Amino acid sequence: MAEAAAGRFEAWVVSSFNLVALSLVGLLAAHASGALEGELAGFGTLPGVAVFAYLWLLTAVATRWALADGGLADLRTGLHGLWRLVLRGFAAGALIGGAFLLGVLLVGAILNGATLVSLAFIALIGVAAASVVGGVIGGLSVVLDAGCYWAAGRLVGRWTESDTSGRAPDVESVGK
Repeated sequence: MAEAAAGRFEAWVVSSFNLVALSLVGLLAAHASGALEGELAGFGTLPGVAVFAYLWLLTAVATRWALADGGLADLRTGLHGLWRLVLRGFAAGALIGGAFLLGVLLVGAILNGATLVSLAFIALIGVAAASVVGGVIGGLSVVLDAGCYWAAGRLVGRWTESDTSGRAPDVESVGK
């Protein structure tokens, strides 16, 4: 039971980190290019929260699947573990990209009364493209996650090596 809770927590942390990092990069790039000018004026808070929540849910589910067989600890097996996680990250990212675009298209089509033929045509091409882009982003996200996991392991290792007693140093003894 504790392992399952730890796996859920790891998937929650990794998916939240990846979504926030991707959102920040995307929003900063869109803002710097001027693409957001006028686009956000008609986009309210509730739709923004709904889109973010939908994307976060997709990311959480896909990340949990991608980390199901050992999580980031699989990186300890070397390049084989990294390669396996990158492939699973690519597949999870492709799922996120395709499902996100399909959901946005469906809601947009329902709200705007689009015809089924136009929706099918846009979805066929758009979901395929979004899956490829999402897969690449998912694979790159795993590399970023692996780097963070490695750095955290190095830092924790240094902290545990410096304190042989097994407990954190007292505040009074740090300054002495």
